[in-house]
Amino acid sequence: MRYALGVALATLIFTGCGADEVELVKNYTLPDFKSMSIGTAIEGSKMCKNITWSREENGGLKTVKMVCDLDMEKVLANIIESNKKREQDMLSRILDSAMIFYGGKTYDKQDLLKIANEHCKINDAKFQETIKTKGKIAYDDQKMLVDCDDKLKDEILKPGDSRINETNSMGEIMMFLKEAVYLSQLTPEQEKAQLGKAAKLSSSTIELNFVVNADKSVSLSDKFKFTQDGKEDSNNRISSKKILTGFYER
Repeated sequence: MRYALGVALATLIFTGCGADEVELVKNYTLPDFKSMSIGTAIEGSKMCKNITWSREENGGLKTVKMVCDLDMEKVLANIIESNKKREQDMLSRILDSAMIFYGGKTYDKQDLLKIANEHCKINDAKFQETIKTKGKIAYDDQKMLVDCDDKLKDEILKPGDSRINETNSMGEIMMFLKEAVYLSQLTPEQEKAQLGKAAKLSSSTIELNFVVNADKSVSLSDKFKFTQDGKEDSNNRISSKKILTGFYER
């Protein structure tokens, strides 16, 4: 009995000295992230191949550091999937804009996209050259990478819609349709290539820091580090809160 009491007392003292800060942080639910605890969010996100937690103390400030070795294949797949969803939304808006300038009733926006894909193609040589020169594909580059034959205009004008003015509306229609073709014809390889440098990273790590306050509450520190292939990204403008948000996404 006396031994058990001694063990319990020692444990309490040990805990009070800060030995359990890591578990405290992992089990803590932040006010801005009430869906799950910090540990559940980070360790269950599947973003990391390896996670290390460590306790630090600087000038009386107790902190817990979390370092995540990112699983780059999964990160890249998530980025591509997210981009594809965004591109589908953008494609719909672009076709809506094309329909405004078309103004006719013969074709709906899916018809316009169909005939555009029949007469226009992404020029892969131009695509690769732009990647080589700029390192990425900017929004303004997209329509410049699509080549269309002369029959597309004839197909659009074939119904004889008098509302289309070849010097004004047709130019706008062609611009939007080229943007639509670009988004609809991207191959998986091109989806990856247009990410530029991000698609070639072999390793990256995220470091987040959590402050353990005197009342045992936990705060997310503004201090964080993001490294790419062993080099810290000093130009990173993302906040630590934004980074943490990524771990909560399911």
